Amino acid sequence: MTAPAPLHDAWTLRVDDLWRRAPELTGAQLVAEVDALAAERPERDARALFERACARDTAGLEAEAEPLYRAALEAATLDPYRRTRAVIQLGSTLRWLKRYDESEALLVGELTHHMQPGHDRPLHDEARAILALTYAAQGRGDEAAGLALAALAPRLSRYQRSMLSCAKQLAGEVWDEQAPAASGPPVTELIEGRFLLRPYRPADLPDFVDAVRESHAAIGRWMAWAHADFSAADGAQWLDRCARVWQDGTGFEFGIFDRDTGDYVGGAGLNSLHALHPFCNLGYWVRSSRAGQGAASSAVRALSRHAFGKLQLKRVEIVVADGNEASLAVARRCGAHYEGLLRNRILGVDGSAWDAHMFSLVPD
Repeated sequence: MTAPAPLHDAWTLRVDDLWRRAPELTGAQLVAEVDALAAERPERDARALFERACARDTAGLEAEAEPLYRAALEAATLDPYRRTRAVIQLGSTLRWLKRYDESEALLVGELTHHMQPGHDRPLHDEARAILALTYAAQGRGDEAAGLALAALAPRLSRYQRSMLSCAKQLAGEVWDEQAPAASGPPVTELIEGRFLLRPYRPADLPDFVDAVRESHAAIGRWMAWAHADFSAADGAQWLDRCARVWQDGTGFEFGIFDRDTGDYVGGAGLNSLHALHPFCNLGYWVRSSRAGQGAASSAVRALSRHAFGKLQLKRVEIVVADGNEASLAVARRCGAHYEGLLRNRILGVDGSAWDAHMFSLVPD
């Protein structure tokens, strides 16, 4: 079996760069360039097959894309995010080829798989949206509307329950959030006001790197990794680490995004989970161009709810370096309880021990 490529290796970064240039290329040029990159990988490499299928889909060559998607899935070495993308895109391709029953069966199978205990459900709403399009193509308008409404309901500021109830009246199955809880913490999206928090995806790398470079002067005083020369390789290492700790349950790092525009705003996470006692650390940072808009406070509220509700923790700590007034203001604004200044609590960017303020949150 061919070993899977790392999520953010040098080859992947070149592929990502090609997709950023894709709007400037003709379909034939895109296919040719992707094929050239794929030729650098082993012949049956799942990642290479997947990228070749994507290029043909984008170029309108659905009949050529279908067998490549199937081959990528059969290799069984795609990471969970790309595996789900391959299934969803194959389902969409089958719809374009007017093979509606096959499209429906594939997508229903994927959504059913998502609901099994232990599955992290990447791109769950996207799968529901593509299935809704398949229903519409089959002339099943009520079911299509119900499924689309079910995906929309959690994002409404009001009427969420009534809209979900209406969705279930229209569609026999909506694969909603009320399914049995997965064993262990699920990959999830958290919504707080105008902001969405979700796990990082490979496509987030360029925006993440840009945000760190933009903000290094402000956050680099407190975070050693946020330096002026922060590179794509540095960002790739961080995203890989996020994926690893999420998978083994030792940390849950989220990107913060603007719900209206999709823009990357900053990062926040639950980390340093104690192996014996039910508490963790909560950290946050916001890019300079979005400072002062409530993103950090929204992240603290969303993550603390997640920690107490989904993770069943009993205490969340916010540790802030002495002098970091912006982060101190966020902790105070969110109602965190101040417990004092701890001497030599953290290692500073200069390598010496720094004093830090301790705040805590506990369940109501």
